[in-house]
Amino acid sequence: MNLIHKIFALSTISSLMLISGCNNDKSPSQDESYKAVDITILHTNDHHSYLEGQTYDLKIDHDESAEGVEDIRLNLGGFSRIASAISEYRDTNTLVINSGELNGTLYFSLYKGEVDVKVFNYLNLDAYQLGNHEFDEGEARLAELIEMANFPIISGNVHPTADSPLYNSDIKPYVIKEIDDEKVAILGVLKVEKTRESSLVTNAVEFTDEITSVKAHVADLTEQGVNKIILLSHLGYDFDQVLATQVTGIDIIVGGDTHNALDSTGELAKLGVNVTGEYPSVVNNPNNEPVYIVQAWEYAKGLGKLNVSFDADGKVTEIGGHLELLVGQPYQVKNESGSWVDASVAKIADISKAISNVSSIREIEEDVAVNEIIQPYKDSLEEYQQVELGIVSKTMPFTRIPTDFSLGQQPSGSYAAQVVADAFLTYLPKADVSIQNAGGVRSEFTSGVFTVADAYTILPFSNTVVTIDMTGAQIIKVLNEGLTYSQGISASTGSFPYSSHLRYDVILGALEQQGITNVEVKDRITNEWSEIDLNATYSVATNSFTAQGKDGYVTFAEVRENTPAAFEESDVVYVVPLIEYFRDELENNMLSALNNEEYCIKSVITLN
Repeated sequence: MNLIHKIFALSTISSLMLISGCNNDKSPSQDESYKAVDITILHTNDHHSYLEGQTYDLKIDHDESAEGVEDIRLNLGGFSRIASAISEYRDTNTLVINSGELNGTLYFSLYKGEVDVKVFNYLNLDAYQLGNHEFDEGEARLAELIEMANFPIISGNVHPTADSPLYNSDIKPYVIKEIDDEKVAILGVLKVEKTRESSLVTNAVEFTDEITSVKAHVADLTEQGVNKIILLSHLGYDFDQVLATQVTGIDIIVGGDTHNALDSTGELAKLGVNVTGEYPSVVNNPNNEPVYIVQAWEYAKGLGKLNVSFDADGKVTEIGGHLELLVGQPYQVKNESGSWVDASVAKIADISKAISNVSSIREIEEDVAVNEIIQPYKDSLEEYQQVELGIVSKTMPFTRIPTDFSLGQQPSGSYAAQVVADAFLTYLPKADVSIQNAGGVRSEFTSGVFTVADAYTILPFSNTVVTIDMTGAQIIKVLNEGLTYSQGISASTGSFPYSSHLRYDVILGALEQQGITNVEVKDRITNEWSEIDLNATYSVATNSFTAQGKDGYVTFAEVRENTPAAFEESDVVYVVPLIEYFRDELENNMLSALNNEEYCIKSVITLN
């Protein structure tokens, strides 16, 4: 603290003492003796119930062996590896935190978060920030999960009322940790609009505006004598940066929701990872002071490790770290014909040596205790996982927002969502068209054998399939609603609309209701495409989630409310049409490569 700051601080304290001198009331911070402290933050986000490691392809540099960069298929991440790394790094100056997000694999589909909580209990988290998908099974189930947890669950802007099963649940706005006898706060915040629109939360849970909430809690913590505050955010990378420009008093934001891989080493991009920013990213607050923002990608693929030095004033004097990918065997390489084969002993040694030269990736043994927690559940899933439904001839990606392409070029976007929309339409003979939100599809269709487990991984939600009778004009309106909602910092990229027997041009960045144009519809009987009739009535298949008006699909809810007879619930679980599509509809149970003529997006342009 320089001399001017010291004088200002002393004069402020003196003034406060004069004001409160008559009754001796004083702020808890007045007698605080602050000091510098070093901490390590170990963080994960958006694991979506990916508890085990997953097969993944990375580019490993073999410069020393004169073989250059080579694609290596390996086992990436998982909480048994993350637990091993945490055990190695953890000391009394370490915080282990998670910015939330359940649901995404068969573990959640069948066990509804129970396994996740048991793993996090073992990790002894210092704080867990709620994500929007924590509400996917309803407030009563979330209340049960919170009761199971032995770690603090935080979210400063979530306020269950007496009408919610969460009313008596222990959701804290923040936790205060003692590190070297110094108070360090972890404050939580959840994205409001996305939680309201993209989960099954009810009106019995109230929310405070994100920035308003953070400001209020920072003021409260400052009043308590805390000047070292970490924001554990589930707002998304862009929103975190906006918040940082508007709030003083926080120096570090550990984020989630948008699955960003951040890196300042330059190593992750060389490994083939899509890097979207620096680790940490730096944004200045209203006082022109730096705020440091980090995320740790997704699906438990790695562990964020951030080393921070605070001075006595709560300012960051040194900061550094990186996202560390945690890997292990089996290792596979491509042979001369391009097929994946097990690596030889010599090749394994070469791969291990190459990995040891890169700071952002490391081999690590799995934690036995975590594997023991998961194993009983894993065993009970075996028969589900082993049932084969068919073959995927070529990988169908699930990129939510398409990139620019012209008519006749190879399309971009979520081929996977197109397949799901096709499955819905095939299953429901009444439907003329179907609409599927991109975020309702949680994984790609990977080439090779397709199993029941794969189907549940792609469609893990407890939704059903419904139909809604709508005019052509209403269909265009609801498609544009999904597009509009998929863009902007407070919304959800998962709302981008894909469809079957509908196709259209897309203008990204267009004004509201102007982004989806030239809509065509395919007749189920004649298989002919024609311009959609604005006044005709069509039966639209969709999932029960968007049918409620969630993810911005407001017109679905309006039609349902105004014309109840237009709505029909099939009572068919979300994943069933996909399973039967493979079993009963695909020739030889084979999912062929994308037919560009049948793809719902004809072209994409982005406005500057």
